[in-house]
Amino acid sequence: MEALSHENHLCSEAEYEALNLAEADFSGQAAFLVTFTRSTLHKVNLARTQLTRLDLSEVHLDGCDLANAGWEKARLDKTRVQGCRLTGLNLAGALLKNSVFQDCNASFAQFPTTTFKAVRFKDCNLRGADFQDADLRGVIFENCDLSEVQLSFAKLSGTDFRGSELKDVRVGIENLKGAIVDPVQAAYLAGLMGLRVMY
Repeated sequence: MEALSHENHLCSEAEYEALNLAEADFSGQAAFLVTFTRSTLHKVNLARTQLTRLDLSEVHLDGCDLANAGWEKARLDKTRVQGCRLTGLNLAGALLKNSVFQDCNASFAQFPTTTFKAVRFKDCNLRGADFQDADLRGVIFENCDLSEVQLSFAKLSGTDFRGSELKDVRVGIENLKGAIVDPVQAAYLAGLMGLRVMY
């Protein structure tokens, strides 16, 4: 295991464990196969980082800046992301398990071909995010803004959208099979498909 402080650079293939790091700035750095385990990062600046195959296990990201970071093929397990700026974050091809995103601004975040297992988004701004071809089965979106979200070819069986905003969402009717929606959402989605709901 390697030490990491405010002055250090993130090193490729490094493993960081049991960190409690606050207000560090690693913005713009690049590395691959970096692992964080059982750690807390508070108000750490990771904006524009390029961390391919990043591995986070039992990590709490609190108030961090991840804007426009490229974390393709990352793995997040038992990770909590709270109050973070995720605007434009790219998690294409990632695997996210047993994790929670809460009170985050993730507008225009990129999740194409990402696999989600037991993941919850709560009170998040996901406006314009891209979940194209993602596996969202069983994901819970609680009180989230999903306006203009791209869901084309996504797997949505068991995905719970109840209570979230779905305005101008981009999705095919065939992809909605098995998705969980409330009555207002059902009427809105039916309208997008050209159906008339009569009461």
